[in-house]
Amino acid sequence: MMHVGIDLEQFVTDPYTSGIQRVLQYLAREWPAGTASCAFIIPWEDRYLLLSPEQASTLIDPAFDASDVDGMRAGVRSRVEELAEVAPRVTTSSMLGQFDAWLMPEVSYLPRVLERLAMVQESMPCTMIGYDALPMTDPANYRFRPGTMERVSEYFRRLSCATSVVCISEYSRQALLRRLRRNPGLSTTVAHPGGDHIPAAIPDAADAPASGHPIQFLRVGTLESRKMPREVADAFLQARKRGIDAHLTFIGRPSASDARLNQSVRAACLADPEVEWIESATDADVRRALRAADIFLSVGTEGYGIPVLESIRMGTPVLFGGIQPAGELMVGKGARNVGEPSIDALVEAFTTYAHVGAGRSLRAEVDPEAVPRWSHFTNAVARACVG
Repeated sequence: MMHVGIDLEQFVTDPYTSGIQRVLQYLAREWPAGTASCAFIIPWEDRYLLLSPEQASTLIDPAFDASDVDGMRAGVRSRVEELAEVAPRVTTSSMLGQFDAWLMPEVSYLPRVLERLAMVQESMPCTMIGYDALPMTDPANYRFRPGTMERVSEYFRRLSCATSVVCISEYSRQALLRRLRRNPGLSTTVAHPGGDHIPAAIPDAADAPASGHPIQFLRVGTLESRKMPREVADAFLQARKRGIDAHLTFIGRPSASDARLNQSVRAACLADPEVEWIESATDADVRRALRAADIFLSVGTEGYGIPVLESIRMGTPVLFGGIQPAGELMVGKGARNVGEPSIDALVEAFTTYAHVGAGRSLRAEVDPEAVPRWSHFTNAVARACVG
């Protein structure tokens, strides 16, 4: 049986900074041991720690708490120190000799990670995971510090020539082939991340929108231009002027690349008390918000869109527009396409669905059991690794 090394340095160095954590969680939790054995790799002093999936889970699994990010990161460092007392330590040459294939599961511009990736690509097959939008497809979402562009280019060069790449959506796959010009003769497959980390809601008529209460719209995610927070806020304000009885909640961190996005959402909150922005939220906070919402919004460009799946698992229907692979997967099962998300189209969507009857018809379509499974994703990644 093949033995796969899985690089975990990016997470250990900078944990809880992206949704990729969820992918790492389920690679550790549901790695199919019958397909290949694996070990998660962490540099330690002048050697490497080899962690079992169970040990890796203890690092990755703690639920995100935006109110104590520093404490969570300190917890990761403390747990690595504990694992260093019990996990095998190996030299570079010994590590290379132990594995038949390598998996790079994260996006990383760290020099040590890139150097190691180059080293293993010379000695064994290497699989990578293709995520989200690329700098050349959505440049507004990338603000690289001076002096880092060489490392960024190196990561994408490695992605373009990896032995195999598992993309999280067909959109990501096409971007990889067309914009990075990946050789179409190399293995470039699609596997959809799951949503079944959320327990499936039991349909309940009492959860349907009630007469006499504002329709609750929810948008979750960091403010990024490709996810159109400014347009969503502007369209909601225009729909409110038309007289809709509705509330819009944004949950997500401020944009690190465009302060104007943050300013526009704050201005919307000041302009109308029915617009709310929660900048820091725990996983539990988000789940409560999903449960309480009448309609979840996902518009703009998503490489995939796990929050769409999470919403449907919670029993909350989704309106989407633009490039939304997860939304497209769930059409008729809890997601409905409002078309190209222009300001005018979004105003019409808010106006149409800010009514009890429309909300109930949407909720009637929700099928939490139709959401993709993490086991299918991890099996596809493992199969790609073994070729």
